[in-house]
Amino acid sequence: MSLRQEFRSFLFRGNVVDLAVAVVVGAAFSKIVTAFVDDLVMPLVGALLPAGGWREFTVTPLHFKLGHFMGSLVDFVVIAVVIFMVLVKFLGSFTKKEAAPPPPATKPCGECLELIPAAAKRCRACTAVVAALLLLLFAPSASAADPKFEFGKPPEPKPTEWRAQAKGGLLATGGNSQTIAGSLGGLTSHQKGSNRFTFEGALAYARANILTAADSNMNGLLEDGELFRTSNTTSNSWQVRERYDRFFTTNNSGYVSTQSLRDRPAGKELNAGAQIGYSRQLIKNDRHRAVAEVGYDFSYEKATAPGATGVAVHSGRLFVAEALGLSPETGITVSVEVLSNLNKEKAPAPGYDEVDALKDTRVAGKLGLTTTLWKNLSFGFGVTLRYDDAPAPLPAPKGSPPFDPAFHPLAKTLDFITEASLIVTLF
Repeated sequence: MSLRQEFRSFLFRGNVVDLAVAVVVGAAFSKIVTAFVDDLVMPLVGALLPAGGWREFTVTPLHFKLGHFMGSLVDFVVIAVVIFMVLVKFLGSFTKKEAAPPPPATKPCGECLELIPAAAKRCRACTAVVAALLLLLFAPSASAADPKFEFGKPPEPKPTEWRAQAKGGLLATGGNSQTIAGSLGGLTSHQKGSNRFTFEGALAYARANILTAADSNMNGLLEDGELFRTSNTTSNSWQVRERYDRFFTTNNSGYVSTQSLRDRPAGKELNAGAQIGYSRQLIKNDRHRAVAEVGYDFSYEKATAPGATGVAVHSGRLFVAEALGLSPETGITVSVEVLSNLNKEKAPAPGYDEVDALKDTRVAGKLGLTTTLWKNLSFGFGVTLRYDDAPAPLPAPKGSPPFDPAFHPLAKTLDFITEASLIVTLF
């Protein structure tokens, strides 16, 4: 077949023409639906909805566009209802297929062609012949073993699964630049049947000797012996987390977790608490896995500032994560966690203000890439952004004079963490 003939056959095949007609008719019909919704339905819906610019309503200093989201949700529901009533109910009533005719009540006999009932096995005129044929045809099966009928069995429980990983990174410089930084982390999970336990921990520490100068003799000139190094801790944090998941079905589970952390440069001497909620697996295939969680978070926070007292925080929690496999060796993970306080928080230290409900929003966004280097050895690179709408009071720097009583410094609202490490999968 020539190229012209093949192209003509492709162009005029039935499914291509049907698809083209469906696209054109669908585009024209969408205009009718849009006009019907905008011109007839939405004025009625607008009369029932509250007046004012509620679609512009935002919450928290991050300006989450809650009003725009709710408006889009209302638009979707209205359009879905219109399409259901018009396409499924109204137009569907004109396109219902007629019921298939019932099967014939009789059939011809194989020997004499006389009509006999459809369920009959033998003819009155050919009884002996039909009986002989039946014996001939079904005699071999009489000696066969009887088929087994078993009730449906529940799926077998999954075998016990263990997983353990350890990762670490180190940086040390000397001479003109004198720094040392290191990070260490680990994860262990154990799943048996519908129960999974996870434990993970992380530690980060960094210290730098910074070159400084002091005019000791007050002559306005830097001289020999007036240069020295000051040692400062630039990172000092640890975190421990335990979690239990109970799977109700393959995609639905409940979770309970506890966690403790300390981050002194960020003004947090201790942050301990627990979480409980519901987890839903949204997508799972060869390349994608998406999970969403909603729940409750309780935290007990104590700042490093002098005179700081513990603060109890009750928060709502929302978490979304996506894992994407780029290849069998390389994958990317993205996650966002949002916590917002539901109660009024007392002042974290003397001289600081109380925090009203929904004014302490914490957002943690993580992006990570992992690629296998050799067998159980992998390289990981991650970026973490942490936003705290109500940061903790800053501690006084080591060796510095006390703060002015009227001066109440706060930690920065945004922390940025970049980490590169080697990961060893133990089992």
